[in-house]
Amino acid sequence: QTQNDYIRKWVPWKGEFLKILLELEASPEPRNCTWCGNDGVYRCPDCLHQPLFCTECCRKSDESLPFHRIQQWTGDFYEESALHMTGVQLHLGHGGAPCPHAIAQAQQAAGEPLPMDDQEWEDVEDIEENPKHLHPPAGSRYLTIVDVTGVHFIVVNWCECKTAEARYIQLLRAKLFPSTFEKPSTAFTFVVLDDFLRDNLECGMSGMNYYSKLRQITSSVFPHLVPDRYRELLRVVQKWRYLKLLKWNGFRGTTRSAEKGRLALFCTACPQPGINVDTNEDLDHWRFTHTVVMDGNFKAEHMHERKSEDQVRLMDGLGYMVTNPNYVDYLKATPHIAEKSTCNNHRAISQANAA
Repeated sequence: QTQNDYIRKWVPWKGEFLKILLELEASPEPRNCTWCGNDGVYRCPDCLHQPLFCTECCRKSDESLPFHRIQQWTGDFYEESALHMTGVQLHLGHGGAPCPHAIAQAQQAAGEPLPMDDQEWEDVEDIEENPKHLHPPAGSRYLTIVDVTGVHFIVVNWCECKTAEARYIQLLRAKLFPSTFEKPSTAFTFVVLDDFLRDNLECGMSGMNYYSKLRQITSSVFPHLVPDRYRELLRVVQKWRYLKLLKWNGFRGTTRSAEKGRLALFCTACPQPGINVDTNEDLDHWRFTHTVVMDGNFKAEHMHERKSEDQVRLMDGLGYMVTNPNYVDYLKATPHIAEKSTCNNHRAISQANAA
């Protein structure tokens, strides 16, 4: 059957589908908590069957799922809410359990804001005018955490044991990538970083468009009120790509550094005598020719790189390109000769160096 055949069969049933969608927007009767039977004022659309919870049970049920987006019944409709409003907190350093040394300190620190790195800033302006779920926890220590489910404010309890690891290490062990490592106040889940890489690869989505999507997920009505962490996203993704390449190529910690060209992918289909080519073969035959394409999409030469002198090159010489000093020396010693094209306004040639 064709796509139109399937849609044609569905048309008579559209009313049933719409009826169910509208029923899901209403509060069920009776509105009892799934766990204790009390008033189920919250529901979790991210959980299967969007169960109802009272405040206490909602906090307990999603304690290990702190990035679920919940909704609260107002008496007329369900409005967007946030788990930090139910008291959900993130405990680090003890596998999700509270640190015994941090409990007393957390009580003493009530009302003390989280110290932020100089490179970060808070941009939640006019806080009293914001929707409730966009309010950061007032008078508490919290992190802004970016996930595929949106941007969250989470109260964080660090491990304060004498043997406690650095805070950025505690975050990494919880699969949260801090945007800075001195006094982190923003972190990205490993899931959202991988999700961006997929969207960037498959959909050609830019970092700006991806973060705009996350703001829409957080608040479709007031996306402009969601904290702007676009700059932090670009910086963290750059580190994330680099670390994944190191991991995939067998590097571990600081035991050894990558050598020149070590992070480039090797073509397993290329002829390798003794591996995928018999040593008795005539290696001069055209079938065993190595073909290397240089800049097939005419984008390798970035003539107008922004702030190139201040660029931190994590992959300098480790991939397919030479190190920057070698490249600069080559340019100094090689005169630039503009080749005259024999084609009439051939875009691929005329735009070759315009990237």
